[in-house]
Amino acid sequence: MSRRKNGVQIVQRLIDRMPTWLFLTVAALVMVFFTLMTMSEMGWLPFDMPGWSDLLGMEGPYRPAIQLDGEQIAAVHMIDVGQGDGILIQTREKTVLIDAGERDQGQTIYDYLRSAGIKRLDLVIATHPHADHIGGLAQVLEQVPAGEILMPQLADSMVPTTAVFRRLLETAEKQNIPVTAAGPGLSYDLGEGVLLTVLSPAGDYQDLNDYSVVCRLDSGETSFLFTGDAEKEVEEDLIDLGADLRADVLKAGHHGSSTSSSEAFLNAVSPKIAAISCGADNDYGHPHQEVLASFSQRDISVYRTDLAGSVVFATDGKEITVQTEREAG
Repeated sequence: MSRRKNGVQIVQRLIDRMPTWLFLTVAALVMVFFTLMTMSEMGWLPFDMPGWSDLLGMEGPYRPAIQLDGEQIAAVHMIDVGQGDGILIQTREKTVLIDAGERDQGQTIYDYLRSAGIKRLDLVIATHPHADHIGGLAQVLEQVPAGEILMPQLADSMVPTTAVFRRLLETAEKQNIPVTAAGPGLSYDLGEGVLLTVLSPAGDYQDLNDYSVVCRLDSGETSFLFTGDAEKEVEEDLIDLGADLRADVLKAGHHGSSTSSSEAFLNAVSPKIAAISCGADNDYGHPHQEVLASFSQRDISVYRTDLAGSVVFATDGKEITVQTEREAG
């Protein structure tokens, strides 16, 4: 008889001899534990339960490969949060978080920040109040202190009444985090000459996507452009306003949707790299083939979280290096 069969028989005998009251108690405790773990993952508890990786002695979902080694002065982490956005900007002096995916991705962002050794966020940008961008922010802010939240000021008719938006505002108030209305020209010095500048929103729009906070990161001779879900109307407005859109890395708008990344906009940005945050086999078909074709025609290198997992762009102010969580298949 195999050892495995012996083991099964021993366990079965122990269960048979266990008093009914004890078996039911153990079963109830197991159910309570699993329920608490699930509630913690969803951010529904006022305290933090250990993650499965902690209990099983495993590493987190992804340990950032870049820790600003050598001459590197900034790193941009496009964190894999499935169908959503979650971006970390890291310099030697400051940290900025742009969005945090859906509500169930709050723990993913928190684990990522913890694995990067980040215990405080200087700035948090909630690009616009759609769940796939702000859903996980409340849970992150409940666990990681933040100095400021930047978000668009919406027209009264556009203010959402969703639970995730309400929870974000309530968390900001509870944690005493000041909230700033985003507007063109607002800038943040991230140290060592690294500057984050807000370009949009510059007016009122009919779609929440177009209220997205668009911002540009300049680090020496290198630059990054973050667009949230801003669509073609915003892209046209930025061009008309004469905004400096040139960037080496473009975070493709709206997860690579054809609603964004117009020909005129790509001509103005002239990126070398396009970064696309989207979920594997998502229901929206992101990124759209026409957008990928536009990138290909311009010889723009494309990095996608659905294929490569989390992607880290690091710069020394002159060159940008790229590391991915896994090889894109």
